[in-house]
Amino acid sequence: MKEAASKKPSAIGVICEFNPLHNGHIHLLAEARRLVGEDGCVICVMSGQSTQRGDVAMIEPFTRGAMALTGGADLVVELPFPWCSGSAEAFAMGGVQILSEMGVSNLIFGSECGDLALLTRGVELIRSQEFLSLYAELCRDGMGTAAAYAKALHTLDESLPQSFPSSNDLLGIAYLAAVRTLTRNMVAHTIKRRGQDYRDELLTDAAFPSATSLRNLIFEASCDPDSLALILESTMPKQALEILLSEIREERAPIDPLPLLCYAHMYFRLADTSPSDIAETGGGLWAHLHKCALSTDTPEAFLSAAATRQYTNARLRRAILFGITGVTMDDIALRPSYTQVLAANQRGRAYLAMLRKNSSSSLAVITKPADAPEGRQRALNEKMDAVFTACLPQPRDAGWLTRKAPWMVE
Repeated sequence: MKEAASKKPSAIGVICEFNPLHNGHIHLLAEARRLVGEDGCVICVMSGQSTQRGDVAMIEPFTRGAMALTGGADLVVELPFPWCSGSAEAFAMGGVQILSEMGVSNLIFGSECGDLALLTRGVELIRSQEFLSLYAELCRDGMGTAAAYAKALHTLDESLPQSFPSSNDLLGIAYLAAVRTLTRNMVAHTIKRRGQDYRDELLTDAAFPSATSLRNLIFEASCDPDSLALILESTMPKQALEILLSEIREERAPIDPLPLLCYAHMYFRLADTSPSDIAETGGGLWAHLHKCALSTDTPEAFLSAAATRQYTNARLRRAILFGITGVTMDDIALRPSYTQVLAANQRGRAYLAMLRKNSSSSLAVITKPADAPEGRQRALNEKMDAVFTACLPQPRDAGWLTRKAPWMVE
């Protein structure tokens, strides 16, 4: 991994979800700004209609892009489906690939450890044959994938801190591994994550809240936007909160994942039990989902019955989402052919103009969803659009997102 350059870069990248944007993200964007300077461009590659945990995003991507601009981003482009809902490795590879193709040579991310050397050691370990063999053996013995990953790392290097790797450390390792695989010209930076654990369900630190606690509050209090405004006023920038509240009042947020789960319950009841090449469903998971769908009476019971020590909630949701949209292992292995501009300010538009003038990249950067090039990525994106629009508080037709335009601000 390259050392951070002394000269300020022209652009720096952040791979993110911002579901929703909060003060922890603002801390990360502020550090990105410090590194790139006032004349540089902070570029976010942000997940689109769905998230890395296999859920639909709670706010549509163009609006989340606009919220990111209020927090310090200059240009927000989409990490498209299915990479935005893939494993940490797929999520990272998709994001790093897009940044690299857009000429971005610096990447910044948050991690629990905040230690680039420690994360780099993690990369070295996971790329070894010893790790791969031990990890596979632990998974075959019934250990959950996250636990097996940590166990294999600590078996190979007993000097690693006991708390390592936590959730964002795992993503950090994946980012660094993707950088090594895809480009030799990207400099990585990490900062220590502050505040609540991202999985904390209750809001206990408004200065640095967990995204999970904010989502819970938004779902619970969206029927009373005025009260919600008071609850959330110190958790995110004022302008971002105003955008969020406007979406809630117009019944475009929060997006409810229950319709997706209801459809998935029926889908897996009717699914073929034969082996499938659908991504994330190997090792008997497809048959397990089919069996659980048949033996449960509600969508919630279906998901609960499917959860085991071996299959985490995130793995199950990714498998379910990929199952109903038909995402295969080959699809995940492909590289993004295009990305969609979601939001930009003046610096972001200037960077886009420079990119279009000077770039020889094969990656298309589109500003109109309808201009997406034909191919497998577009076909899968249209399926995910159809899922997402059915989950809106007031469901829309399947092509609703294709008629949206990027947020452009001066």
